[in-house]
Amino acid sequence: MVEMEIPQKVAHSFEFIRMYEPVDESYMLQQVLLYGIRDLSQETAVKLFSEGRLTIGEAAKMADRSVGEMMELFVARGIRSRITLDDLKEGLSNALEMFNR
Repeated sequence: MVEMEIPQKVAHSFEFIRMYEPVDESYMLQQVLLYGIRDLSQETAVKLFSEGRLTIGEAAKMADRSVGEMMELFVARGIRSRITLDDLKEGLSNALEMFNR
């Protein structure tokens, strides 16, 4: 068990939500942690990918998203891929070799 003081802003948000949705504080804290870790994981993955420290596959895994979802997120945020035309040609060549065996 972890003890922590709930920041005033969070406590106010809890009270506002409870006016419309009667749930207990323990459940609300669990939801805050789940949504928070999801967002933190995604933001960390975006940061590390944009710094070149993660591949798109690693970023997707960290963020618990598909590669396609991560690509869409990167495009929406204006993060460019570091894949060069040569990388793309090599990947296509490798894929064709696999299918032509």
